[in-house]
Amino acid sequence: MERFVFCSRGCEHWGALGAAGVLLRAGAAAGDGAAGGADADARYLLVLRHPRSHHGGTWALPGGALQAGESALAGALREAEEELGPLPAGVSPEATPTHEYVDDHGEWSYTTLVLNVADTFEPAAANWETAGWRWVSASQALTLPLLPALRAAWPALTGTG
Repeated sequence: MERFVFCSRGCEHWGALGAAGVLLRAGAAAGDGAAGGADADARYLLVLRHPRSHHGGTWALPGGALQAGESALAGALREAEEELGPLPAGVSPEATPTHEYVDDHGEWSYTTLVLNVADTFEPAAANWETAGWRWVSASQALTLPLLPALRAAWPALTGTG
């Protein structure tokens, strides 16, 4: 049920059943998660939203609307594969996120799941929504025009202040 909805705060959101995205993190210290503080060597995969997409021209996470009966992780990974092509081994619905962040708007929410990958990789494909992609450090991300909700969540997702 992919469509725009308005929450009780008056915000417009994509996905009648909520949405989810995945923050892929490479080079993280073993066992280091967002709650454990920032890892200066970690790199995060961001995608540039196509100018004709919702919030076009901003950097965001691969993700999108959830489908009926789909978990946040399954939906985030399905969307990531649509936007980036095949994901590395170990990035699957059975993976254990290092951190989960929920932007709860009452009847609508966006769940971000942080998953570690062994190393950076080059996405094989991009759909029409994705104009580009980039691996960045936590501090480099803040120099980009981030999707507003991602900018607000960034400290909680990366352990940065």
